[in-house]
Amino acid sequence: MTSLPPPDQLVAERRSKTSLLFQLILQWIYLPVWGAFAVALGLVVAAASAGLNPPLRWFNPWLGTLSWRRFRAEWLWDAALWDAYAQEKIRKKIARAQGNHGLYKGKDNPDGSYELSVTVPARHFRGIGPERAMAIAASEGWSAELKSGGRDQWNPGALRLSRIVRPHTG
Repeated sequence: MTSLPPPDQLVAERRSKTSLLFQLILQWIYLPVWGAFAVALGLVVAAASAGLNPPLRWFNPWLGTLSWRRFRAEWLWDAALWDAYAQEKIRKKIARAQGNHGLYKGKDNPDGSYELSVTVPARHFRGIGPERAMAIAASEGWSAELKSGGRDQWNPGALRLSRIVRPHTG
């Protein structure tokens, strides 16, 4: 039979006073946030049970985050930084659509061709404007149109990029 170590060796290591202080202060922030999240989640589950399904993007926490590149572009409001950032984002969206036709495919046309389309949110081109973003898409062989918010002036919502894909003949 094994014997237990002496009681002084069973005691957990003492926590630092700094971590204790942070936990004491921060718990009054994260507990209400957790409670609000739990209530919101309960409401979403109840709404889903009633047949009201919220869009999946509501559950994407990355939509509210800032990358370092976007933070710099927003902070400095430098046209060159914005242009580089927008080009990268628009080209990534286009590459994703070209790599997954099934997800981005629109209606089939009678001749066998179909439309690929992707939406680019305004947060990706805010600093360069929609005209420049449309030019970037055109340089990649895609057409672009501004998605209207139904208002008299431009609503900074999104660009819809599209391209017709012809069937392979051979």
